[in-house]
Amino acid sequence: MKETYEDFLQLLKASINKSEVKINNVNWQSILQLSNIHKVLPLVYEALYKSEEFKNTDKDFQKYLKNTSMQIIYNQIQRSERFLQIYEEFNKAGLKILVFKGIILRELYPIPDERISGDEDLLIKKEDLKKAEEILKSKDMERILSQEEEEDVYHYFCKKTGLHLELHTGLFGNSSEIYKKMEKTFQGVFDDSEKVIINNVTLNTFSLDKHFLYVICHAMKHFVSSGIGIRQICDIVMYINKYFDKINWNYIWQEVSNFGYETLFVNFLQIGIDYLGLDEKKITYAKNKNKYYINTKNLLEDIIDGGIYGASNQSRLNAANMSLDAFNNHTNSKINSNLAAIFPKADNLKKRYKYLENHPFLLPIAWISRISTYIKDRGSISNVGLTAKETIAVGNKRIDLLKEYKLIR
Repeated sequence: MKETYEDFLQLLKASINKSEVKINNVNWQSILQLSNIHKVLPLVYEALYKSEEFKNTDKDFQKYLKNTSMQIIYNQIQRSERFLQIYEEFNKAGLKILVFKGIILRELYPIPDERISGDEDLLIKKEDLKKAEEILKSKDMERILSQEEEEDVYHYFCKKTGLHLELHTGLFGNSSEIYKKMEKTFQGVFDDSEKVIINNVTLNTFSLDKHFLYVICHAMKHFVSSGIGIRQICDIVMYINKYFDKINWNYIWQEVSNFGYETLFVNFLQIGIDYLGLDEKKITYAKNKNKYYINTKNLLEDIIDGGIYGASNQSRLNAANMSLDAFNNHTNSKINSNLAAIFPKADNLKKRYKYLENHPFLLPIAWISRISTYIKDRGSISNVGLTAKETIAVGNKRIDLLKEYKLIR
């Protein structure tokens, strides 16, 4: 593994465990780049500013990192406060809306607002949606993105604070058999929900085990498309650190195995143990650990290269069609997946080309439009060819990962 990657992980480990770190000959620009693509700069800075190595760096660089980190935290605090104000209005209206990820996961960290969130996720019953939307509009939350009534997620944005709310009427959708299975597993979350209090506001959220299972499944969902970032592994580590003695491990392993994610989950845990300070004694395995396939090298490099949700570069995002095709069709045939990268299925293009929702037969038009856009953005067909070549190379590599961690056979 690259030395810069090791330094980056050491800094994260020190931050989430409130410990000291000593690193030598650091490539500061690379650390900054990794912190940005993984959206963990405040966490990294928390460990950095205490180290002698950082104190000896250029003063302007120290000032830049400090100011940038403080601004990110300040913005997060504003979004968190605005979110709690909105949720208090839901409580006053008698709406039971479940909060998940976001602010709930931030509370696991030593300094919550150092773990930033791009949005806040809420699960709402369809019959409560209209009332919730009326409240949001009355509080200057603007509806953005899709305006389709049949969508299962509704986006709202606060221009003043940057708060982005996602109201979900479902968690995984029905675009594949595995997502249908997950959706069924989480059907009862309103029945066994729990309450937490954050800054004197009572929030409804998933039960302890269901929330942990969701964090795992959400990571898996992103992994099989474009990838995940190290922050999602940190979330798993922090969840175990806080609740290890309360987690129903038998239930977690049963569900993870049922979804076919057992090998990948074990390797997520091993990354936590080897690089993020997770105490293995806090984990209860379903079977003797020696019976699992464990090899985190390729997985860890993919996670760090990919950044948050694997969005570090366009080739990875384009290659998502390949890995999703391989995963959904339970095949490691790269020929079919290569075609999927160039000519995606209608389901993978519906968000971009809305007319495919009701007119899937117009898929060839969407392909032509997509290629035309690439040519316009990249200047020539030859550049489009280079992009396609990069995409296929990344996609094939990620298909090999899916095979290695037994997500496809």
